[in-house]
Amino acid sequence: NKKDPILDNVSFVVNANSITAITGPTGSGKTGVLDVLMKMNKKHTGNILIDDIEYEKIDDMVFYNLISLVRKEPSFFDLSIKDNLMLVAGNFKEVKKVCSKLGIHDEIMSLKEGYDTNINNSSSKISINLKRGIAIARVILKKSKIIMLDEIVDTLEEDLQNNVLNVLCELKNNHTILLISRESDILAHADKVIYFESNKVKRKRN
Repeated sequence: NKKDPILDNVSFVVNANSITAITGPTGSGKTGVLDVLMKMNKKHTGNILIDDIEYEKIDDMVFYNLISLVRKEPSFFDLSIKDNLMLVAGNFKEVKKVCSKLGIHDEIMSLKEGYDTNINNSSSKISINLKRGIAIARVILKKSKIIMLDEIVDTLEEDLQNNVLNVLCELKNNHTILLISRESDILAHADKVIYFESNKVKRKRN
């Protein structure tokens, strides 16, 4: 709504091959940034540029291969863990490698049916922590140049959170990572932190 914007004259740069964190209180407009970047909401004024190209001029198929988002309440197809991950992976060996790096491979294998365990949005066989780990694995396997995480890292148990942060720090060498978080330990891993308040950028820290 133009008269009550989610983002009010917001302007900032996300540097390539780095981790940029957005933080601020609940309702400050943080998630609104990701919604606009995913074309789930439209801007009224201004420009959003990716490599100096107006993002609305980028072909949709190219755009959605370029950018990926995972939220703290991820959704899955009503398929096995393996099939959900293989939708974006090159081969199953790669799936197991990424899951091992994240530290979720052994937990998946401890399930009665392992990677063949059905996973869906209401499944109670799989813990929410593991579901979130699998959702992050799926985004990594997609290999999008721009990876966005909406407060999901904050919700992870300590071991998985540490593994995810280590993997993100590796990925930033050739990926651009944008994450939303309110945890100081997570923000410490960012190359740039953007502080939001009342739908505006309050300050920035490089």
